[in-house]
Amino acid sequence: MTSDHFAAAELARLCAAKGVKHAVISPGSRSAPLVIAFNKQEGMECLQVIDERSAAFFALGMAQQLHAPVALICTSGSAVLNYGPAIAEAFYQRIPLLVITADRPEEWVDQGEGQAIRQHGVLALHMKRSVQLPRITSDELARWHCGRLINEAIDTTLLPVPGPVHVNVPFAEPLYGTTEEIGTSRFIAPVMTEAFVLPDHARWLIGQLSACKKVMVLAGQGIWSDGLRKQLLQLAALPQVTIHTEATSNLDETAFITCIDRVIEAVSERNEKDLRPDLLITFGGAVVSKRIKTLLRKWKPAQHWNIDAGQRHYDTYQSLSHDIAVSPEIFFAQLAPSVVPNESIYGEVWKMMDESTRGKHNRIVADAPFCDLTVFNTLNDRIPGDSAVHLANSTPARYAQLFDRVRGHRWFGNRGTSGIDGCTSTAVGAAFATKQITTLITGDTAFCYDSNAFWNNHLSSQLKVIVIDNGGGNIFRYIDGPDKDPEMLPWFEAPHTRSVEQLVKSYGLPYIHANDHASLETGLDKLYTNHDKPAVLHITTDALTSPKVLRDYFNQLRTS
Repeated sequence: MTSDHFAAAELARLCAAKGVKHAVISPGSRSAPLVIAFNKQEGMECLQVIDERSAAFFALGMAQQLHAPVALICTSGSAVLNYGPAIAEAFYQRIPLLVITADRPEEWVDQGEGQAIRQHGVLALHMKRSVQLPRITSDELARWHCGRLINEAIDTTLLPVPGPVHVNVPFAEPLYGTTEEIGTSRFIAPVMTEAFVLPDHARWLIGQLSACKKVMVLAGQGIWSDGLRKQLLQLAALPQVTIHTEATSNLDETAFITCIDRVIEAVSERNEKDLRPDLLITFGGAVVSKRIKTLLRKWKPAQHWNIDAGQRHYDTYQSLSHDIAVSPEIFFAQLAPSVVPNESIYGEVWKMMDESTRGKHNRIVADAPFCDLTVFNTLNDRIPGDSAVHLANSTPARYAQLFDRVRGHRWFGNRGTSGIDGCTSTAVGAAFATKQITTLITGDTAFCYDSNAFWNNHLSSQLKVIVIDNGGGNIFRYIDGPDKDPEMLPWFEAPHTRSVEQLVKSYGLPYIHANDHASLETGLDKLYTNHDKPAVLHITTDALTSPKVLRDYFNQLRTS
């Protein structure tokens, strides 16, 4: 049994055939053929999330963890537009989402018909591909065309690099009919391929790496294989190479510089000539650190190689010289074993800087009062090892970069667009997909903004939420500019009057509060005990103390 609309039935059938196992569906009438087809499809798990914006981020969190496409289904009209923020995030973070939107017949657009908007291609700017399926599929040619478009759309979510794809499906009434038999289109199987660096080019690249005295490798956001980690460790052992990573790079090794924002505070006019790279190699997604971006744009390395299978010509540091269109896994496997050491001390200079700032960091944190900085220090020590940690934007994503990460956590964050709008929903989806301990560290503003994440029947008891409440968008008390005008500051900081406690309890979730070191330790013990629902630890810190401590922190790191 399936929908009697051919396009809906084929979407469900081909999704299942190509390994799409989950569909996140928001309610509506025009999408009835899709709901029927996907619910009746063997091997498909359908999950209802009412709020389309939250549903899209929920699906994003699932796809992020499963490394597989998740179907996202909604009705026509403004429901589609609510997918926008998550689609942009998936596009820049390269997460495979198959966005399937029901539509009115195109003939009714701009004719006063309800829920009929200009929907064809409405999300195209942040889609890898947008297709419109034919409304009438009564003949073999139309069905062949429809099936080919569906095959192409599903495969494009993963190839050549992952990302979101939009399938818009116009349906004419009646919508609720079912059938036992419906014609099927051809299954087109994708064949996986992998590019590599051609031998002559590889020899030249190896020669450059072996001869250059100052090579910096900078890793962006991603989850990487053990093979790539080993290749990077091999490079890090070379005296001419320094490797810099962040929390969301998920490459935490003692041989790497893992706290970029901390170590570069020791860069000065006296030593920057020794620290400036001649060759910069970048790979992965977004880099959080604004400091390293500013510094590299100032330094302008003579060569910048960006490694990206999608060949995006990313010139983040305004120095791009070589765009290398292979995966980082292939690139470093091809090159790293053949690079030879030279007489440089570049790697050692960076390690000395790292050790110096680590000592200062430990002394500052030990002497600091209870504030956001000391809270993050405790969280870094106490969150269970080998678990997933989701960092909301923007304060949590920045604080996490200041601490050595040695407990085997996997770090995630919506750094494609760096918005606060779906951080909680993403973590909710991720926890549902993995069924493993997942910790979300968020601020009070982001938490309140995305509170509909808990309006959801698929909440995992393994989700632990830590809300650091400093009275609003506290980052604006630290950023130069907004902090200097008390009259304008509320427009940026946006202090809210919502009660986090009442909000949490309105969803029937366990609530724990902490406001000092002792209650924080006790609160973490309670948070990580067994609950039958997601638990929330609400930590309140002083709005004036935290930015002052952070400003003093960086000032003290700069002192010799």
